[in-house]
Amino acid sequence: MEQSVAVASGESAADAGQHRGVRRGRPRVYSNWCKSCGLCIAFCPQSVFEPNGGGQAAVAHPERCTACDWCRFHCPDLAITVAHFDEGAEGGWM
Repeated sequence: MEQSVAVASGESAADAGQHRGVRRGRPRVYSNWCKSCGLCIAFCPQSVFEPNGGGQAAVAHPERCTACDWCRFHCPDLAITVAHFDEGAEGGWM
């Protein structure tokens, strides 16, 4: 898809990629909803989460988050939200 967008705008795919920043996110775990299933800890592609002392997920490495939303979509308890960073938005966070 990137190539078709780049071609439509007259840019090469490589040029189009240079204008985009790295996707970033700010995950948050609501501990009162988390049931310690461990899905986010086990499957986060960037290893953002680690278990806290009670076995619940905790955001241990927020700087690694790429806002892929895997955790948010797969949490059976809906205990995770991810704020997305947009370089174009005022303040950056959406």
